[in-house]
Amino acid sequence: MGILVALIALSFLILIHELGHFIAAKSVGIKVLEFSIFMGPKLFSVKKGETVYSLRLIPMGGYVKMEDDDEEASDDIRSFTRQPIWKRALVIGSGPVMNIILAFVLAAIVLSSVGYATNRVSYLGENSPLRAAGMEQGDRLISYAGKRLYDPASDISIMLYGEDGSPKDIIYEDADTGERVTRTITPARTQTIWRLGFTAVAENGVGTNEIQMMEDDSPLRAAGIRRGDIVTKIDGIPVNSTREIQQVLNVTRPDKEAPLTIEVSRNGKTLIFENIKPYPYSQFTLDLGFERQKGSFFGTIKAAWNFSVSTIRNVFVTLGWLFNGTISFRELSGPVGIIGSVGSVVQEKQPVSDIILNLMYLSAFISINLGVMNLLPFPALDGSILLILLIEKIRGKPMPQERVGLISMIGFMLLICFLIATLFNDIPRWFL
Repeated sequence: MGILVALIALSFLILIHELGHFIAAKSVGIKVLEFSIFMGPKLFSVKKGETVYSLRLIPMGGYVKMEDDDEEASDDIRSFTRQPIWKRALVIGSGPVMNIILAFVLAAIVLSSVGYATNRVSYLGENSPLRAAGMEQGDRLISYAGKRLYDPASDISIMLYGEDGSPKDIIYEDADTGERVTRTITPARTQTIWRLGFTAVAENGVGTNEIQMMEDDSPLRAAGIRRGDIVTKIDGIPVNSTREIQQVLNVTRPDKEAPLTIEVSRNGKTLIFENIKPYPYSQFTLDLGFERQKGSFFGTIKAAWNFSVSTIRNVFVTLGWLFNGTISFRELSGPVGIIGSVGSVVQEKQPVSDIILNLMYLSAFISINLGVMNLLPFPALDGSILLILLIEKIRGKPMPQERVGLISMIGFMLLICFLIATLFNDIPRWFL
């Protein structure tokens, strides 16, 4: 069920993308031959005016076929290639933009229900570097390391993930005077914890002892433990939740580095795995919490806007990390990883209303990523066509179709290779 819902959700996002192309093409007078819901063999179709509206067999995405958009130039004056550059650019760019608009709408719906974080600090730990710099509860954190905070909790989390521990400038607004203050802080390290590198199935927001996903370097994977196994004992100590597992790993055991004996339940059978070594983990922290608000219409709209801006920026941040080595290719996910993430939300044991909200929020996040990535000037993506149109505008004449076709073919092959490569990351992580 989780996989089915994930496929439907991903298909919906792709369909919205194609709907953007369709609406833009119709609005500027380009001849649209077919608008298809789903892919594959045609189940049925109806022709309205000059456009065929069809439903196809494979429930994945859809497509828009315009006059001569994928073949030799047509003599039809309303064909795609005979249109001014601005019209073609509008049609191509409208797909990604529609994904970003959809994300904004979904985020607004979710945030109107669950509320949103503001920049006002509601908690500062005793050892918080912000407290040491003079901040107090009630002050507003404006920026960190030269970057404005839009979606503060998410932004800080992302920034600290790529943190190197060097001093950083912050700007905050004093609650008493309204003055903006600039200070330099050094992020602190959290206390070292011991981990086994897995995510558990959640029930009403609380982690259980059933393994949902294992990280690439998880010692459980190396020992032969599988996704779906239920951890019942660690070193003979019964455990029934993620919290109890963490308690055993970090509190109960006197020697935190000693190898473990783990007992799991698999399909009703008890299996014992020995000599499993947990690994230490710590991260940088500012040890703070942000005030949350709910109910204001304009506040919700602003929060949805900030979520969208923050997520768009973070797409480029993570791409930069891929090139500078902060993250490795092994950490990337493709369509299978997206399906696993969405499916895990659906399978969580919690009220249906919460599942729907979580699914909408995750869909908003994926939709923005889909829109932004499609705008990148990579062959076979919409951004590459926009780049070609820009080159055509600069040259004053179109690029030869053979060259455009070659670029698209090479880009498509590279894209397929990339998607295949991500399978080797995602399938063991989510389905083995």
